[in-house]
Amino acid sequence: MSHTEFKALLKKINLKPKGVKEIVLEVSDGALHGKIDMLSEMLDGRVAIAIDSEIVRYNVQINARTEKPLRSYRVDDQGVVSEVQPQGEQMEMDLGVAKKPDPIADVPEEIGREVVDEFILALLAPSYDDLPWPFYAWVVRLQEGDSYLKISSDEGMSSGKIIDLIDEYRSRVAPLAAKWDEWRKANGEQPDPEENDDADVDDEPTEEGSADSGDQEQERPVDSEDDIEMEDGGEKRVAGTNEDDLSDWEQSILEEGRAADSPPVEPVDVETIILTEKPVFEDIPFDFPTLLERKKLGETWMDIANSLGTRSTVLSAAWTKYKKRVADSRGGAA
Repeated sequence: MSHTEFKALLKKINLKPKGVKEIVLEVSDGALHGKIDMLSEMLDGRVAIAIDSEIVRYNVQINARTEKPLRSYRVDDQGVVSEVQPQGEQMEMDLGVAKKPDPIADVPEEIGREVVDEFILALLAPSYDDLPWPFYAWVVRLQEGDSYLKISSDEGMSSGKIIDLIDEYRSRVAPLAAKWDEWRKANGEQPDPEENDDADVDDEPTEEGSADSGDQEQERPVDSEDDIEMEDGGEKRVAGTNEDDLSDWEQSILEEGRAADSPPVEPVDVETIILTEKPVFEDIPFDFPTLLERKKLGETWMDIANSLGTRSTVLSAAWTKYKKRVADSRGGAA
């Protein structure tokens, strides 16, 4: 049985006699490298075709009078995107002043599906009450090579329904993913198409979230615990790095070397709450109470990420989100 895959540009659909439609695809030479012979063997034979768009399309609502978007977003230093209420509208809401509605228009936009999926996999995409499906898990499975048909069989629904749900979710989070993509590019967090499961810890955004300036010395990546050197007095620091500028993830690696010398943190901190109360959140797929126990027994976060078969950047984003959720539930305990 012959099988091949390639990416193409859908150019046109031609109507032909007897209800036949001719589909025209435009393919670059590189996309067909080593596949021409196999395609030639399939000529005049029946083939099964599955087409999946690499573009996510969505609409941005704008004020037709001012031509400004009705929604604007900001990104915090952890990459979390939130909607910003326009100042004028917020004042009107606070004062209870009725406002004559302006005409609204939809402007079509599009974004690469890869960017949207990266946003979802970073556990930064929100959940919606009217879309209560495990989209993160589905996108992970698609990234790992599962088909829509396999996912639909496991979920007990049609593949068309699965596709429609995922497309709707991608479209809904696309504006947030676009803002997040702008933020990470401005902060030097360019996506790497060759990224593998051995991603370095420095792929995480720093807490300050600021772009490197031309005069600023580039921070040395922390690739492993071998990069953490002991200084006089028993304190560990990363060579060439200002500890105050380290991300939450990098701070946790430094703390692994201090655990033996540091007294317990008082009053009760977030990690103690996690270990004692073991909170669980449905939209965070990792069992962090158990993972934190493993860390306390001597494993590093990078070791744990490898054992789970996930990238350190994905686990890092989930850990940051999980700790913040626990802290918020206790009124910001730290």
